[in-house]
Amino acid sequence: MTRRWCFLGSYFLAVVALLLMASTAFGSSAAQSTTTVSAQDRAWLAEAHRANLAEVQVGKLSEKKGGTPAVRSVGAVLVGDHTKFDIEVTRTAHDLGVRLPKTAMPDDITAAARLSNESGSPFDRDFLSTMITGHEQVIVDTKAEIRKGSSPQVISLAQAALPVLYKHLNLLEKARSTG
Repeated sequence: MTRRWCFLGSYFLAVVALLLMASTAFGSSAAQSTTTVSAQDRAWLAEAHRANLAEVQVGKLSEKKGGTPAVRSVGAVLVGDHTKFDIEVTRTAHDLGVRLPKTAMPDDITAAARLSNESGSPFDRDFLSTMITGHEQVIVDTKAEIRKGSSPQVISLAQAALPVLYKHLNLLEKARSTG
């Protein structure tokens, strides 16, 4: 009986040791992935998410209230692209343990409220001006993330976003020149 107890005791200690090593490895891995996400990365993910929320909302408004087919078309593109991109932003943030805000920026909420009271040509001018300025700023911030970010996942996401943001900016400028 004593020999059996020694074997079971040794087996038990071995299992406990393995579990401790696994939890230590997991803990250091989790801590490592958290430390590679800098304040820059976290801020960019939050900004991208908030911008996506705003773009989808305002894009839907432009589909309904736009005075020209070009504005309505740009709105549809914004809704589709920003919806898809936000899925990636949300997934990346979740994988990295980054909590995202639940609403757009206060200025974007104010702009959406203002736009919801407009239609036709006034809507088009305000929408295009607001979206062009917003996209220009997000492009600047996205380039900064690519240069200064620390998380390979976030930098990769920013690199993937940049051509789409330029595409949106070009579509918005083209819509402004045709309107």
